[in-house]
Amino acid sequence: MHNPTSSAKPSTPASPFLVPKINSAFDIEITLPGSKSYALRQLAIAALCDGTTQIKGIPECDDSAAMLECLQRLGAQVTKHAEHIAITGPIDLSTRSVTLDARMSGASTRLLLGLAALREGDTQIDGHVSLRARTNQPLLDLLAAQGCVIESVDGCLPVTVRGSMRPQAVLQIDGSLSSQYITALLIAAPRYITDQPQIIEITGDLVSKPYIDITLNEMRKRGVSAQWQSERRLQVEPGAYQAGTVSVEGDATAATYFAALATLHSSRVTLTNLGVESRQGDFEFLQVMEKLGASVQRAATTTQIIGPARTSELARVDMQAMPDAALTLIAMAPLLTASIHITGLSSLHHKECDRLECPAHELTVMGAHLTTGHDSIRINPVAIHTLQPHVLTTYHDHRMAMAFSLIGSVTGTLSIDDKQVVNKTYPAFWKDYNRLTLSA
Repeated sequence: MHNPTSSAKPSTPASPFLVPKINSAFDIEITLPGSKSYALRQLAIAALCDGTTQIKGIPECDDSAAMLECLQRLGAQVTKHAEHIAITGPIDLSTRSVTLDARMSGASTRLLLGLAALREGDTQIDGHVSLRARTNQPLLDLLAAQGCVIESVDGCLPVTVRGSMRPQAVLQIDGSLSSQYITALLIAAPRYITDQPQIIEITGDLVSKPYIDITLNEMRKRGVSAQWQSERRLQVEPGAYQAGTVSVEGDATAATYFAALATLHSSRVTLTNLGVESRQGDFEFLQVMEKLGASVQRAATTTQIIGPARTSELARVDMQAMPDAALTLIAMAPLLTASIHITGLSSLHHKECDRLECPAHELTVMGAHLTTGHDSIRINPVAIHTLQPHVLTTYHDHRMAMAFSLIGSVTGTLSIDDKQVVNKTYPAFWKDYNRLTLSA
């Protein structure tokens, strides 16, 4: 296992945040922030519409704010109301040069690259130092092959794109690093195809297929026909997005933290805005909790998780289809009753931080026993009293902080180097977490 501290590591502030210990069982309702995955897709689609779209449930977080600001700079009109945000499109596809700041949002970056390929002018996209470390090479290579002029070093930000792209009938793209490249092509497609369907063929191992399914479903909601033709072949029919009103459901990745906390603490949590009708891949994390002994009650728009008196053994689980939820399980693993082998993790190396090696390093420093491979980790249970007090390095990654709150909830000796890092997707996380400590 290599040492991830060689990558960009934030300095530890003078006063780290101590995660409060949860001393007794809780029974509480949680209203999750709106799904970032849904919100960013709908914002991009709205920016390609002729007309005004009203979107309800957009999460108030840094990623959404970054996307809204970028869309405004691209020429869309953004109006914030008490219950919704109105987006009037389309964006400016002229020769005007535009500079965009995606901040720390990888998903926004990929969507914006797709939009930039539609424009005749220069679109420069940059972001936080942690975002600059994440490659966009497969998507940029494809755009360059379809007539765009690309300026970038090793596929990383800052990137300048000059279109507009002139796509071939069949596009091929590597799906082994991120499904976001494919989502960017899909969402932009109705603006770059004319009278013939666009075929997208995926090469390499496909990671995060449920996120592509989300994209297809959101496109259909807005009047564009897009579907799988086979396991590796997608087709988008000619058509235009329709403006209208859209609602964003609760974020299933955010739900994993509370589902895991309920499972660990023999407690009950009711999620008020996420139910069985969800198409989010991370909703399947609840099946993992069931295998660990939790009871899950799913209704149309709500879900209840009841933790067991003692977790069950789970020897092996494949998390390839829900990589964002994998970090929650990694942080949970030392607290379980038996060793667990978590596989399907190759895409974790390319997230906000290396979400395989960075948590492995932090756990090892705390006293956990584990081994890693390129796409897997095996973690043994530890006696809680043997875990060392520790200031967690988050590596600018919001999910490191939220996932490792699980360990802090049990030990009471884990601190977070940057409490505010959760603002990227869930600014109210610590407020909601604190309710668990006060509800008993």
